[in-house]
Amino acid sequence: MKIQCPKCRTNYQTRVLVDSHSPLQATCPKCQYRFLVAFNTPDSLKILALPKILIVDDARFFRELLLELLAERQAELLTADTAKGAWERLQLDDVALLIVDINLPDVSGLKLITQIRQHEKLKNTRILCVSGVYRQDDDALKALRAGADDFISKSFKPDELNQRIDKLLNL
Repeated sequence: MKIQCPKCRTNYQTRVLVDSHSPLQATCPKCQYRFLVAFNTPDSLKILALPKILIVDDARFFRELLLELLAERQAELLTADTAKGAWERLQLDDVALLIVDINLPDVSGLKLITQIRQHEKLKNTRILCVSGVYRQDDDALKALRAGADDFISKSFKPDELNQRIDKLLNL
């Protein structure tokens, strides 16, 4: 079957034996971009872009932890370490889910959430807010009032994080 990478437009031939009801994750051999291939019929396929998840946290350790925990997801994972970096990324990429820390070094995560909710193009972006400070109820209330869709403490269990992400992405 002939497949074209949605990112670099490279065409390549592949032999695929899959159930026609299950999408398949493919990786372009040229640019390494990951995408989904859904089979409508044995002879026709549909290329689907992976949802993009943007992780925003100034702590490199936490960003790397989330990248590791989410590596098996059928998603393109992006990162930023500041609110400014996140805002720039949101302007360039169609992000399905933003995972953002409340405490960022330049602008608070709460202000970033408010800014996103006021922007016409970005206002429907799903947002999961996280905080490492143990004032969970107070932080959760502030995050939800700012416009976050959900809140989780950084002391989460991996299964709980994945369940919340599935819910936000409607999986």
